[in-house]
Amino acid sequence: MDNQETLEQDVKKLVKDLEPLIQQMKIINDHAVVAYTPLVDDLCRRKASQNEVELMLDYLLMFAGDDRMLALYKRVCRAYWEMYPESIAFYIMEYRKEYDPESLVGTKYEYLLHEDDE
Repeated sequence: MDNQETLEQDVKKLVKDLEPLIQQMKIINDHAVVAYTPLVDDLCRRKASQNEVELMLDYLLMFAGDDRMLALYKRVCRAYWEMYPESIAFYIMEYRKEYDPESLVGTKYEYLLHEDDE
């Protein structure tokens, strides 16, 4: 058996070993969507304080790798962009740093990718 075949077998074993964890992550994300959707609905129907909006975005950011949670995150950002533009800009950048770092490469915000290196 050559190195390529060994590597392919190792990758297949790793994927198989990770399947239970992946399934648990899907369940957690499903629960998060169910739990946060009515909270986001409520938040977006009224005028919330800046602190409340930031707290909600903190919670949503933890799950923003899931497209459904990202939609909730974007909804809050859009609802409060005009009211709290600096906070929303901060949370957009936090999302980009965490989930879409490639979008910052080659921009004036690339330095954000290295903030935690120090």
